[in-house]
Amino acid sequence: MKKLVVALICLLLAGAVAAWYFLRDKDKARNVLPADAMAVAVFEPVGLFKELDFPLSKVPKLVLNFEGLVEAVDLTEPVYAFASEDGLSGFALNVKDADKLLEAASSFGFASEEQRGLWWIANRNSIGCLDKDKLLLLAPVPETQQDALRDEMVKLMSQGRQDVPVLKTAERQKGVVRASVSLSNLPDILNRQLAKTHIISGEIINSQALSEAILGYAFNIEKKALVHSLRLEGVETLPMPLSPIKGSLIGLEPEEPFVWACVNMKGEELLLQLRQVPLFRTALLALNMCVDADMMMKAIDGDVTLAIPRAGGRHVDFLLTATLDNTDFLANANDWSVTRRGRTDFVTTQYGANVFFGVRDDRLYIASSERLANKACREADDAEDFQKEAKGKYLCASLDLEKLFETASRGFSPTAIMLNIPQIREAVNALNCVSLTVDSPQSLELRVETDKPVKDIFSSFFSIFSGDK
Repeated sequence: MKKLVVALICLLLAGAVAAWYFLRDKDKARNVLPADAMAVAVFEPVGLFKELDFPLSKVPKLVLNFEGLVEAVDLTEPVYAFASEDGLSGFALNVKDADKLLEAASSFGFASEEQRGLWWIANRNSIGCLDKDKLLLLAPVPETQQDALRDEMVKLMSQGRQDVPVLKTAERQKGVVRASVSLSNLPDILNRQLAKTHIISGEIINSQALSEAILGYAFNIEKKALVHSLRLEGVETLPMPLSPIKGSLIGLEPEEPFVWACVNMKGEELLLQLRQVPLFRTALLALNMCVDADMMMKAIDGDVTLAIPRAGGRHVDFLLTATLDNTDFLANANDWSVTRRGRTDFVTTQYGANVFFGVRDDRLYIASSERLANKACREADDAEDFQKEAKGKYLCASLDLEKLFETASRGFSPTAIMLNIPQIREAVNALNCVSLTVDSPQSLELRVETDKPVKDIFSSFFSIFSGDK
């Protein structure tokens, strides 16, 4: 009996080793990725359509003009996109039928030739090469630079599997689309671009803090949500003016807001950030002419919420509520160029609009209307679910899609007409809200919540384009 058990275990181990040996290289496109890749994206077609409960065999019918191309590519294996340190960027795909792929490429205007044991395809902006297992397509590449890349492309096609550091980050993500990018050069690029806009002055992104960082991205489909997530690796701490939300302002009026956001921060740090933006710096200077705006901002210490009660309208209504460390700024209230509405309630006119503000229960409020000012710091009947989940996070925000689409569908604009097409209306009505959360300084998640299963939302569209209806 013992010998039989040992034999079975050996057989199972041998089977596992054999399976690993024969299946390990099935994903040939993976071998093409350059070791110096600075960015990599991985798309799992079979995973996507499995989550949406749509048969892979029907995929070609969804993309009629690309049917030949889809049939030539092995959709059961990943599709890769990459950008390397020396400037190469392109795609790597697993090939199921090389002849059909060449035929599809010709129909899209690619010229083809056989050279150096590979088939080559090219048009004015890209060049590719393929064998019976894989395709390497580089783009954008002008015609004048294409021949110079052939040696490098042959090298990539013939190399074995490389150790690609950024790919490891992508592989640790969970989703049908996964990506990662090295941030070593990103801070300088972003700082230069932001400087060109003249909105931001000075360096706002710390190059040293991100020099070893890799940003990972994933897109995943849950039963009733589309989830985008970002995670920063290689950085233990980041300079961030936020602390975990305490939850002291959760459940205040207005109820069921169109937009709601909450953070926890010190006003002095917020003031420093606002002063770096010329637009806000100018507004603060104007406010300080009539109230002690800087002193008021510095008194903020704790949870801060912003609520926009409704979508649409000529003017955006808002109510900002903030936890205060002190109310020392009220000592100078008699010197302000404002109108009193109560002992600690005021109104001023800025840029032709009234701004209501004041202090209640050691909380600062700033509102765009008297109606919202009267609701400030009052408890609502019940807090929304996304508000209850805010405690402990670094940022929590939500946008009500139902209210947004309800407003957008009114009238006779192109958007309103499109939203009233039955299939589109059905899909839109199934969308609930978009929420953004930051669980830690290194992670962020954006969720599109739905009222019914995601696969049911897509099924009507798939049935139309696949010819089932």
